[in-house]
Amino acid sequence: MIMGKLFHIETPMGQIQIPYSEDAVLNFARKVLKVSEGEPNLLEEATLDYLGITDIESSESDWVFWEEDKVPIYIYDMMGWIDSEFDIVQKLGFSMNKRKPTGIQFHQFDYPHGKEKMPIRVSLFIKRKSDGVPFIMDFTPLDGLHIEVQIIHLPEVKIEDFHKSYEDYAATKGILKNNTVNAKLQFINIEEVGWDDVVLTPIQRKSLDKNIVKFIENIELYESKKLPTSRGCLITGPPGTGKTLTCSAIMNQVESTIIYITSEDIEERGQIAELYEVARKVSPTIMVVEDIDTLGGIDRTKGGDHPILGEFLNCLAGVESNGGVITIATTNYPEYLDKALVDRPGRFDLRLDFGLPDEKLRKYILQKYLSAFNHQKIDLKPLIKDTEGMTGAHLKEMVMVAYMDSLEASGYKKTTKITQNNLEIALKTIATNRAKYNHYKSKDDTVSSIHG
Repeated sequence: MIMGKLFHIETPMGQIQIPYSEDAVLNFARKVLKVSEGEPNLLEEATLDYLGITDIESSESDWVFWEEDKVPIYIYDMMGWIDSEFDIVQKLGFSMNKRKPTGIQFHQFDYPHGKEKMPIRVSLFIKRKSDGVPFIMDFTPLDGLHIEVQIIHLPEVKIEDFHKSYEDYAATKGILKNNTVNAKLQFINIEEVGWDDVVLTPIQRKSLDKNIVKFIENIELYESKKLPTSRGCLITGPPGTGKTLTCSAIMNQVESTIIYITSEDIEERGQIAELYEVARKVSPTIMVVEDIDTLGGIDRTKGGDHPILGEFLNCLAGVESNGGVITIATTNYPEYLDKALVDRPGRFDLRLDFGLPDEKLRKYILQKYLSAFNHQKIDLKPLIKDTEGMTGAHLKEMVMVAYMDSLEASGYKKTTKITQNNLEIALKTIATNRAKYNHYKSKDDTVSSIHG
């Protein structure tokens, strides 16, 4: 690959740069050959001795490649599995080309329980506890923190059993189990939200509790009765009606692995399928997909097929069973979703429509948010009437703006109280902002909406 005046060579040891000229390339090649000649490969020598063979060709190798984002999880699980299933006979550290002895190299990773150092360049000589079968695992970081793991073993060994043992360990005891990650398998924290923080009708709350929370709690019972152990829930409604907040509340109620996906996380085909594969291995798992109508950069205003959406459809109700996986998807624009996604049984078993709050609900919301502040006696009737068409998010903002105005007027005294006038002024402010937003939106249909 030629970039500028430098010649960039991609190697297993990373990227090497040399001046671009025929002489420079030839000289570099001569150096590589010279270095390689007559210098022993220390890993090969140690392998021959450990496996009791005379020729490296008498061994076999398998390789595993970990992408940078997945390294923290995979290496933590791998080291835990090795400690559990193997005796470590020896640890060695070699240079990138395995021709010089070096110390073992570590990297500090962030985990939910804190920071931990993990080896990233090390050769482990191990024996399986159950039968004494020897293996050599060589960890080599490549570009950045992409890691190649070479597994060296005797030909008669069933390497499939080796891999399955690791996968079983990761699914039951691995660090991903019952933790929350994004689409890149990076650990994330979710907002501490409970049912009391979300404005739901009794029917909506009961449906979510039955179809998701109680479903996960009793998933083994469903499995024992040969019943499906996968569910799908589609939450629709205008921006600001509480879809995201509801998802956060659900995630705080369950003990399960959670994979949280936003539309920006998915860039290419294959990512959705990989995430569902992970979800199945560490189930029960909740897959939360925000703004499914824009998944992978979909233009919601245009019809036609989309490869990433098609992949999502296949994952929801394809050949592969999604036992133990519950999918929750949200959208502001259900009208733009393919009918194959919305109407086909087995994809979304439950659909909740979060519409604009009626008078009764607007009264409840205003009372709920006002209860968090000191306030004078408030006449809610005119406020309820004048907030028709507003979302719960608008009402929350109205109370917040009113409180900020009252603080300013009182000279920021902690004892300040929200007044009727504060609320009326805040209402006018929000109504004006909404009118401006709708004005601009009508002029340009491409303006993005505010997601709720």
